[in-house]
Amino acid sequence: MNDGRYKYNADGTLIVNNFSAIEILLTEVSSGYGKNEAGKISFDHHKAMFGMLAMIRTVAQLCETASINTFAKLKIHFLHAHGTAIRHWSMSTQAPGIYIMIKEQRVDVPISFSEKDITILPFICFFKTLAGQRPQNLSSIINPTIIRLNEGKHTSIVAEHGPMSVPNSPNPYPVQT
Repeated sequence: MNDGRYKYNADGTLIVNNFSAIEILLTEVSSGYGKNEAGKISFDHHKAMFGMLAMIRTVAQLCETASINTFAKLKIHFLHAHGTAIRHWSMSTQAPGIYIMIKEQRVDVPISFSEKDITILPFICFFKTLAGQRPQNLSSIINPTIIRLNEGKHTSIVAEHGPMSVPNSPNPYPVQT
């Protein structure tokens, strides 16, 4: 991002528009794998926080006629790799002037092939759930209400609204003459 006065160089960005929300991903890598330089980690974290605020402002300027309810759907994501893990943070506008930054999740980076059975699944799940793409069981979406009809009690109701065809509906079994 470069607005002429300030410049933010992220290690990477990605913008996704899935029509229900706009999401932007910002990445920072603080040193090499296994390195824990507290000053660099803290600086990159704060730099990203200000970068996310600048991105929120830039989107607000580009979409200045949007409502606050629409704008509240904007979510900026931040992946911060340092030490042996990747941390996922997000920032959103909850109300005018209120910006919330939340640590969403953390995952250790798998490096040992011999431990792949216990380390790779959390790593895969981390990236599957990134940017709000939470896995959802089909049974939580498809859940019709099933009622048990009692023949003695419901016969008259079912007969009244029964499986009759509408008079002008086509006959699926035409009469052959």
